[in-house]
Amino acid sequence: MKGIEVVSRFDFESTVNLLMEEVKSSGLKIVATINAQENLKKIGVEIGGNKILEVFHPNLAREVFEKDIRAGIVPPLRIYVFEETGKTHAEIQSAQELFSSYSGLQDLAKKLDGMLHSIVSKIQ
Repeated sequence: MKGIEVVSRFDFESTVNLLMEEVKSSGLKIVATINAQENLKKIGVEIGGNKILEVFHPNLAREVFEKDIRAGIVPPLRIYVFEETGKTHAEIQSAQELFSSYSGLQDLAKKLDGMLHSIVSKIQ
């Protein structure tokens, strides 16, 4: 399963807020939020809304480490939310692609992809 990009039916801030709520209700946690729009403002560059939500869960991280410690470089997974041509988009990474070269993580990766797809489907 590849990562996907969807166009939101909501404005940027509503999309980010809804995605954050959906992440929490999915059983995942928001590990960090990166606000590229604000970061670029610091150097005088103006862009539309642009945030990255980094998501995972400590229990899932434990499972990753137990299966293949080298796979610890993969988490957290990202949901990228950005404005382009007057619309808000959300793009998710593919856990199956990211974990593909590590042993014993295919089932977990498939589960994570399902969770991420379910989260972003709420904004379509």
